[in-house]
Amino acid sequence: MFNNDLMLPAIVAASVFIIYMIAMQFMGKRTNIQQRLRQIVPASEFSESPLEKSDKNNSGFIDSMKMENDVDGFAAVIEKFFKVFGVDVEGFRKDKQTYFYQAGIESPNIMVYYLFFKRILSFVFLAIAAYTIMYGNGTKEEYMKAGLLAFIGIKGADMYIQNRKLKRDKILTNSFPDSLDLLLACVESGLALDGSLARVCRELSVAHPVITKELNRTRMELTLLNDRSQALVNLAERNGLPAFRMLVTALLQAERFGTSLSDTLRLLSDDYRQKRMISAEERAARLPALMTIPLMIFMLPALFIVIIGPAVMSIADGFVGGGIR
Repeated sequence: MFNNDLMLPAIVAASVFIIYMIAMQFMGKRTNIQQRLRQIVPASEFSESPLEKSDKNNSGFIDSMKMENDVDGFAAVIEKFFKVFGVDVEGFRKDKQTYFYQAGIESPNIMVYYLFFKRILSFVFLAIAAYTIMYGNGTKEEYMKAGLLAFIGIKGADMYIQNRKLKRDKILTNSFPDSLDLLLACVESGLALDGSLARVCRELSVAHPVITKELNRTRMELTLLNDRSQALVNLAERNGLPAFRMLVTALLQAERFGTSLSDTLRLLSDDYRQKRMISAEERAARLPALMTIPLMIFMLPALFIVIIGPAVMSIADGFVGGGIR
């Protein structure tokens, strides 16, 4: 892709960039909330509460607070660099925070790195692609590599985020019916919403860790925020799936108007259990159509060889022997 004169400077530049990142990782000052608390509160007093001990397998709201205040040194340097050139990093963070969270990325570093890729590295990829086309040997391989670099520079970051979001949405959709069934059982047994969410988080922390993290964060927000309705709305906004929006609507109606939560949850549970069954049946029904092309490519040639092979060999022996027998 590159000629020999350009290979050595590229390797040196990449090495310097990697060394700089590693150095900034070790030299950058972190603003970890728990580290600052340990400087103020004695170690004997800074211990887990009984609620945190019971949910130690869950990430929880405290881990999210730590994430939001844990920025590495290299990201801080990039952010200052953007601010010098007038880039509104804070506005971008507010606009894209939900977008990144729906992809399962909570760290604020990803927002700075996303800007770094879109505003700087994308132009580097495009420049390398243009250099390859203009000064390369003109082979098809070089054109394909240049096109791939240009595509990565333009769409790479967005495709990565979108791919992670689709995978996370699929995981949440598959685990939602089980969580809803358990939540319904807890509500019908007489537990309040907070206690039901805590029980669901304890029981599903191993089987469904992604949705457990979401419900555990909602449980902590219901405890910490003054507006319980806002905590439920945050659950729908963080995920953006219709299933969570319907669940939040049912919970809000129960909170505001005192409607029967168990009846609403039972209807939702039956609905999504049927949807999951229908989805499984649809995937099973598509199997014959999906198996047709592999069978034609791999099985039919072998079948033809087995059926027609003896006849062809007999005809060939007849010709070799001086005539057809």
